[in-house]
Amino acid sequence: MKKVLIIISSIFLLMIVLLLFFINKPFNRNYKIINFEYEEEFMIDDNIDNIDNNEILLQNYNDYKKIVDKYNLYYHSDSDDYYLKEDDFNLYNYLLIFYQNNCGSENEVVSLKYDEDKNILLIDSKYHEVCGNCLEHYSAYLYRIDKIDKKDIILKHKYHKGNIEHCDPDVSYKPILYLYPEQDMYVNIKLDNYNNIITSYPKYNNGWNVFVTKDGIIHYNDREYYALYWDEYNNNEVDFSTGFYVNSENAINFLEEKLDIIGLNNREANEFIMYWLPILEKNKNSLVYFELTEERENSNKLEIFPKPDSILRINMHIMKIYDKIDIEEEKLETFKRKGFTAIEWGGTIHKEEIYAR
Repeated sequence: MKKVLIIISSIFLLMIVLLLFFINKPFNRNYKIINFEYEEEFMIDDNIDNIDNNEILLQNYNDYKKIVDKYNLYYHSDSDDYYLKEDDFNLYNYLLIFYQNNCGSENEVVSLKYDEDKNILLIDSKYHEVCGNCLEHYSAYLYRIDKIDKKDIILKHKYHKGNIEHCDPDVSYKPILYLYPEQDMYVNIKLDNYNNIITSYPKYNNGWNVFVTKDGIIHYNDREYYALYWDEYNNNEVDFSTGFYVNSENAINFLEEKLDIIGLNNREANEFIMYWLPILEKNKNSLVYFELTEERENSNKLEIFPKPDSILRINMHIMKIYDKIDIEEEKLETFKRKGFTAIEWGGTIHKEEIYAR
């Protein structure tokens, strides 16, 4: 009897395994893997309110030109250069994907599959959460893919979450550097403690060798940037013996007032506030200390050649607290711009502590 029960149990388990296998087995296997290769990223103009389709398959040059003209996806922003040529479509199709993202997100295409019977192109993408926060914006990513001869292809996009990066509280987030020369010129930028760099854009490659116009536009590898960006490990210990108490209600007024005193212009202050205001408001109560140029230079010296006539560096340190406390106010001096000017700002989030004084 015992053997019979064992046999029946084994058969039952086998049936469950087979059932699960067939349930999870896709019924339609008439697809093939489509090879793809990333080509280029295009930033979308701020005046584009919406995108008609988040995925567009480009199978001929004329359709490609229409899309470029519609969304202003020119290879160089100051000209009407098309990234692709007519001959590029002889052997390949191209896939254009629009992502709405911010500095705290990254997207990647993992695989493409084409169902020949149903004429469906399946796009598998991953979304990654990374440290950072800024205004949402659209980017267009262009991929070269295997040529598909059929028309009216249905695009289906499977979108799922990838890795989540947990932010290190001893990191200086989003130092960005603006350069304002008096004339168009080549500029070389290096950081003394370059090994502290976690990420950078454009990539820090033994420094940045860039061409900067007098209106502050940075040219590097056939692309334009308004600033240089990086995250770095911060080794400056701040004891908050001086600084400021900030609550969520007065955070905007505090930032506007202090940044005016320090010497940021309207655009720089706007971008600073858009990045750091959500953190101060979320904290409810915070201690803030401004690490300025001299102290910042001791922490990680910034070498710029030709040497600027004036340079301002700001690293705002933030610590969440739970009750209002009295703190000796930090004395802030006003920065005066003259000649070739360099401006850097960033910030560090410190671990939460309850201060007893």
